Amino acid sequence: MKSRWLALVSVIAVIFCYVAVVSQFYDNNSDKYRVFSITAFGFKQQQLVQRTNILDFDSLMDPSEAMCRRLDLMLPKDARVFVNDMLGPTNRGKVLTYHYLTYYLFPREIAVSMDQPGRVTKNGFMGQPAGSDQEILTNGFNVIVDTKSGVSIKFQNNLVLNQATTPDWFRNPKDCVIAFAFPLLTALAGLWLVVVLFPGLSERMGPLEKLACGFGLGMMAVAALTLGVKLCGFQGYRWVFVATGAGALLVVWNNRRAFWMGTKAGLLQAVQSPVVLTGGLVFFLVFWAAGVWGLTESDAVCAWMLKAKIFHLCTGGDIVRWFSEPRLAHAHMDYPTLVPALHAATYDSLGHLNECVTKFWPAWTLLLLLGAVASLNRGCKGWVAAPQFLLLALAVIPATRLYSISEGGTMPMAFFTALGFLQCALWQVEKDHGRLWLGLTLFFGAAMAKFEGFIILAVVVSWILLMPSARPSWKGWTGLVRMLAFWLVAALPFIWLRARIPVLHYESGWAGYALRNPWTTVSHWPGILMMILSRWFFSHDFAAWNGESGYLHYVGKWQGFSSLYNHPTLGLAWVNVLMTVALWYTMPARRKLILWMVAVIFSMTAAFSLVFASFVSITNLAQVIEYTEEITAARYLFPMLIAWSVTSLTLLFASQFAESTVPEAGTTLTGKANPAPVRPKNKSSLPVAKK
Repeated sequence: MKSRWLALVSVIAVIFCYVAVVSQFYDNNSDKYRVFSITAFGFKQQQLVQRTNILDFDSLMDPSEAMCRRLDLMLPKDARVFVNDMLGPTNRGKVLTYHYLTYYLFPREIAVSMDQPGRVTKNGFMGQPAGSDQEILTNGFNVIVDTKSGVSIKFQNNLVLNQATTPDWFRNPKDCVIAFAFPLLTALAGLWLVVVLFPGLSERMGPLEKLACGFGLGMMAVAALTLGVKLCGFQGYRWVFVATGAGALLVVWNNRRAFWMGTKAGLLQAVQSPVVLTGGLVFFLVFWAAGVWGLTESDAVCAWMLKAKIFHLCTGGDIVRWFSEPRLAHAHMDYPTLVPALHAATYDSLGHLNECVTKFWPAWTLLLLLGAVASLNRGCKGWVAAPQFLLLALAVIPATRLYSISEGGTMPMAFFTALGFLQCALWQVEKDHGRLWLGLTLFFGAAMAKFEGFIILAVVVSWILLMPSARPSWKGWTGLVRMLAFWLVAALPFIWLRARIPVLHYESGWAGYALRNPWTTVSHWPGILMMILSRWFFSHDFAAWNGESGYLHYVGKWQGFSSLYNHPTLGLAWVNVLMTVALWYTMPARRKLILWMVAVIFSMTAAFSLVFASFVSITNLAQVIEYTEEITAARYLFPMLIAWSVTSLTLLFASQFAESTVPEAGTTLTGKANPAPVRPKNKSSLPVAKK
């Protein structure tokens, strides 16, 4: 029975990988997948490389970016801009124009009303409109951006304009090298944190798994250091990069033999595997894009990169002042700051802004996450290397490629969530408390990336405490103090900032809406949960509803076989279900772990559905359904979908899980007693890998 299930999953993994690779190399239906095919992606990158003028480059990326960039290059730093015809709910569709102008022209004033700062509400911008262009100019504005029919720009007659020339940093190879190396240095320096916080566990982790965990802890440390220094009133240009680089060099030097032997062996294995070579081509395109593409995500322009720009340019009280500015409410200033702080650290390392090199962080998160999972599954003895095929498919599916070229928090969320979920699952098998503390710390990293991470962390901890089989014993809790101390240090700069700024965005009050209107929220909760769950498995056109008259109405369209799977993920949820069923029948001793995994996934989806349902009371059901659209809600579902995939894959195929019973506390996956930590003979603080 066991061999049959493993054979079935192996065949499905190979087929799924084949479909993913073939379809994404040749199918150019970007409306269906929400992203270019890999071939079209490469052609687009080639076109972008040939653009040496930044305005031509931005025009190819997005005409709105080119318009805003031209204004930024032309206008003096004290210019004041008024955006006309932006008030009221009927103009909500124009709000992106305001967001782009706010980002590119920062710190210049951007106004939409004559009597108050522009502040986004559920009904759009409110305030007093301008009666005429003369009234606008009389009130001290130098530039008028008219949005009544398209976008037109008028300048004050005596305004002195600069020539819009390409900045020196554009297409600077030095910037690409620094931005490429910074995340890798962060991962290497983060190995010190792995050893200090989880000393016993670090001795038994594989090199790639440890490097990925070091990257997660390193990202939290770099973000905290960057923001902390800024809030203390120092610019701190390049010092975080220098400190990180010094730590990384010490790690490499102390373990030079292990790094050399591991790299040599890894390259020899890679060139012998067609799957790994194909993955290498995919990651070549991903890293090439990271140094070529400009800003690709509207949310990045609205929020993530705007905050990174503020962190880079401002210090101390100026940061607090800008984060309290009502006209920047659309940027969710109360959000956790890990992602913008990482981008700001990159800008600090370069010494200037350069939006064309910000995507190396998500590229490295994807590579190191898949490398860690491959490391855990390197001993797979199946008749085909199913893990290799499935991991390649995860790298190729449209959703992954879409988020890997985005500057927002989706890929960091996927990295922290998947790696944390995997570590917590391994803890339930090994009963090694180090894995539990590491897993929870990675989930805390997700919480520092996005508020959704707090929900996931709360759900995971709740199910650990509720299920007796997953509940930790008091033995081994000595590492809890180190974990909580690191949490406090990593979160302290954000806590300090958050305590000094107001909550400006209306969406941040979802919990209050739910408590004040419990019946409205609870009555719409099941329907929204059904919609979100169905979109994990079926196409957007088939799993479709509208909210006319305040009730759900099914409006889906059957389009044949393509309706039976979600297109951006190519049906990955169905593969996950198959692996979960295979786990249930092949590993009866771990059914409690499987129940815990399913409970966490369902509870997380239910929690997100509750958040969406809370907005019905302040908007309407039709508007909330737009919140759950595939391209929107997928940002919340994608991290947990990846976590489900890599955890099921590892539990099913890793050779360490071949035992039919769960090891006792204090034993490894092979059933042997955990060895006492041994200090390496070269007196390094890091373990030396043995061949």
